[in-house]
Amino acid sequence: MLNVYFGEWGEGRLKRLPYLGYHILLMVLMFSVIFGIVLAVGASVNLLDTDLMSAQAFMFEKFGLLAIICTLLFLLSGMVAQVNILAKRVRDMGLPAFWTILGMIAVSMLLNILFPAQQMEVNTAVVSTAEGTSAALAANATEASIVVHLFDLAVFLCLILIPSDTFNKRG
Repeated sequence: MLNVYFGEWGEGRLKRLPYLGYHILLMVLMFSVIFGIVLAVGASVNLLDTDLMSAQAFMFEKFGLLAIICTLLFLLSGMVAQVNILAKRVRDMGLPAFWTILGMIAVSMLLNILFPAQQMEVNTAVVSTAEGTSAALAANATEASIVVHLFDLAVFLCLILIPSDTFNKRG
């Protein structure tokens, strides 16, 4: 399985169904690890019996730089694996992998410039209970434009629905 994600850089191919399976498996794996990290930070809040900021400071003191490096390496390896299976699927359709992926990145960047992300503001209030007072929370979230989401959906559907060797030059 690691050979599919990290091997055969220049010549590998993936049919539609294996691409879909490996893509979903990779997304589930990435989501599970990120969810596990969030769950660990949340559990540390309960174990330390403190607020979120103190628990984050404690976690940073204990695991700080090592945790950041490991998380970044995991995310980078996930991106490399995703690009590799994407290149294999594009190559299987009969297109040049490098130029097609470069074109998809360029179009995506152009769409992000033309239709910028929308800022959302989330505010909560201070709540007083018998156990104590919880702090207020204000956060900003960013959501990509619907045009960018539609482009991503169109690319994904093309990768899933276009049969193998559709664009091969037959002589």
